[in-house]
Amino acid sequence: MDKSKGQADRFAEGSHLKHHNYIAVIVSLIVAIIIFAVPADAQNRFRPVVQVGDNVVTEYQITQRTRFLSLLRAPGDPRNLARDQLINESIQIEAARRGDNLPGEDQILRGLEEFASRADLTAEEFIAALGQEGVGAETYRDFVTAGIAWRSHLQNTFRGQARDIPNDLVNRTMARTGTDGGLRVLVSEILLPATTPETTRASRARATEISALSGEEAFATAARLYSVAASRANGGQLNWVAIDSLPASIQGLIQGLTPGQISRPIELENAIGVFFLRDLERVRAGSPETLSIAYALLRVPEGPAVASRIASDIDTCDDLYGIARDLPEDQLLRTSQQMSELPADIRALIPGLDVNETSTAIIRNNQSTVLMLCDRQQAFESTVDFELVGARLLNVRLGTIAADYLADLRADTYIADLVN
Repeated sequence: MDKSKGQADRFAEGSHLKHHNYIAVIVSLIVAIIIFAVPADAQNRFRPVVQVGDNVVTEYQITQRTRFLSLLRAPGDPRNLARDQLINESIQIEAARRGDNLPGEDQILRGLEEFASRADLTAEEFIAALGQEGVGAETYRDFVTAGIAWRSHLQNTFRGQARDIPNDLVNRTMARTGTDGGLRVLVSEILLPATTPETTRASRARATEISALSGEEAFATAARLYSVAASRANGGQLNWVAIDSLPASIQGLIQGLTPGQISRPIELENAIGVFFLRDLERVRAGSPETLSIAYALLRVPEGPAVASRIASDIDTCDDLYGIARDLPEDQLLRTSQQMSELPADIRALIPGLDVNETSTAIIRNNQSTVLMLCDRQQAFESTVDFELVGARLLNVRLGTIAADYLADLRADTYIADLVN
C-alpha cells in the first residue's frame, strides 16, 4: 500500500512537471509567433545606429526625422540629412548642457508655437497633422528644442566676442564703400559650414539644391533646417542693410537678383552662402565722402629707416607731438577733413587703416613720412546706417563662429557607425 502510494505521488509529481514544461513551450511558441508577426522595422526601431560621444542615435529617431524632413520638402536625401542633423544636434545639446544653456519648458512651448505658426497652425494642430503622417510629437519637439538650445548656447557663449566689433571697423567698412545710389536691400541668408573638405563637398551639394528652391517659405524652411548662422531661428531673415556695406562678391550676387529670387551659391570664408532677396529700396544717396577723417602726417627727412622706426614706436597720434617737439612746425601736420577733401595720396591709404595705424608709403618733397589715422567719424547724415553695417558684420561674425565651433566640437567627439 505504501509502495503504491509512493509510486502514485511520483507519477503525480512527474505529471505536474510535464504540465509546467508544456505550458513553458506553449508560451515560448506564442512569444515567437508575436515576435515574427511584428514587422522588422518595429523589431529594430530602437536599434542604435550611430554613437555620438556617450549618446546614441537610434533607427527610430532617423526614421522619424526622415519622415519629418520629407513632409517639410527638404531638398536632397532626407535620410542622410536626418542622420547628419541628429549627430549635430546630439553634439549641440551636449554643449548646451555643459554650458547650462538648455531651454526651459516655456521656451520650448514658445518655440513649438512659433514654428507651427509659419504654417498658420497652432502647435497642437501642427502636431496632429504630423501624427496623421506617422511623425511623433517627440520628433517635432526634439527638433525645436535642439535649435533653441544651440542658439541660446551660441548667444551666451559668443555674443560678447561677436559684439566686440570696434566702431572703427564699421567706419572702415563704410569708408571703403558708401551708398553711391542709396540702395538698401532686405535679404535672407543661409550659411553652410565649409571648414573641412568633407563638409565643404556636402555643403556645396546642399547649396545647389537650395538654389533650385522657389519662394520665401521654402527658403526659410531650408534656413531653419541647414543654416549655421545666427539668423537660422528667423528663417534666415536679416534686417535692412545698405548693399554697399556688404562684401563686394555678395554685392554683385544680390544686385543680380529681383525680389523673390534665390541666388546661386557663393563660397565665403569657412562657409558657403545662399541668399534670398525679399525686397529693395533706393533712398537718398550718400557716400564715404561724408566721413570726417582726422589724421597726422610727420615728414621725416632722415629717410625711410627712421620713418619706419618712428611708426613702430608710436601708439597714438598724440605721441607724434613729443617726437616733433623740437622740429619746425610745418614738419608735423595734424588736421581733420572730409574724405572728399583729402589729398589724393592720403585718401588712397585711409580706407586700409584702422585708428592709430600708420603708413610710411607717402613721399612728400622727396622726404619720407609717417601717416597715422587718428579718427574717422560721420560728418553728415548718410544712408549708410552705422547700426545696419555693424549688425551685418555681427551676423557674419556669428555665422563664422557658429560654423567653426560646431566643426571643432564634432572633431572632438567620438562618432561611430554601429551598423556598417
